[in-house]
Order: sequence, then C-alpha cells, then structure tokens
Amino acid sequence: MTEKPEDPEIGYRLDALAGVVRSELTAAGLPVTPDDHPLGTAGATVQVDRPDLHGVLVHWHAHPILMDAGQAAWADDPFGEGEEYEAFGRQTKGIGHAMQEAMREILTVAGLEVVDTNNDYAPDELLVTRRVTPSAWRARHDATFTRRHEGMLAAWNERHREEYDRNRGDQD
Repeated sequence: MTEKPEDPEIGYRLDALAGVVRSELTAAGLPVTPDDHPLGTAGATVQVDRPDLHGVLVHWHAHPILMDAGQAAWADDPFGEGEEYEAFGRQTKGIGHAMQEAMREILTVAGLEVVDTNNDYAPDELLVTRRVTPSAWRARHDATFTRRHEGMLAAWNERHREEYDRNRGDQD
C-alpha cells in the first residue's frame, strides 16, 4: 500500500491553524510546549494531524515530575494492585480530563471548532478542525495592525508626493 502525498495547501492551512491554536492557548495563560516537545516540558502540545490532515491535535502533558513519580509507582507495583498505583492513575486521569475541558472551552470561545478524537490511546486529545471566527483579542489586534499600516502608508505617500510630482515634471 502506498501512502498518498500530503496536499501542500491543506498542510499549509493546518500549520497556520496550529499557530492560531497556540496563540489562543498562550493568550489564555496556558503553557504551550515547543513543536519538538523537549524533555522536561509540560503544557499543551499542538501539532498538525499528519499524515491524515484532519485538523490540529491538542493534548495536555503533565510535568515530568508527576509522570516520573507515576512510573516509579508502576515499577514498584507492575501488576497495578496497590493503592499508590491507583492514586497516580486517578490523578493523571483527572488532570487530563480537567485540562481537556479547559482547553476545549478556551478554544471554543476563541472561535475555533473543537471535537474529540476518540483516540483510545490519548482519551483527552482534542482535534481543532477550523476557525469559525477570530477571537476578540485577535480581531482587535488585526484591526489595530491594519489601521496603523494604512496610516503609515498614507504618511509615506504624503511625504514622497512632492518628490514624485517633481520627478514626473522632469519627464514632461
């Protein structure tokens, strides 16, 4: 079976959507891990769903301190029969669920369409499929940028109008 090549246009749009997701989570105050998710980082991971290109995957990673302690508890109780093992399981599951719901709410009110992935291996993973509307802060930021750009362009043109008219007169 051969894998079909990635559609560059869809890949580009999803990379841009991933940037929007990162900026919305960051604006809300959540830590977002770098793309390569280096060891020792915690927070939201945001990546394009490759090779399927269904959207942008969002998942919460607890701090390695918690993960290491949980793995140590598992190493001490490989059959998962002890109270400590169960406590780490409840805590990890609770954190994952709480952060999934928090990120879902943040992204939804930011104007993004968010659905569950139904991934058994990552039950708290979300899939952002598209941006429905820009968030309030993004819309204001973009409008301010446009207004400033237009003002600077008008000032530039006004400053150089005399020079333009003079050069035009030399050509006549």
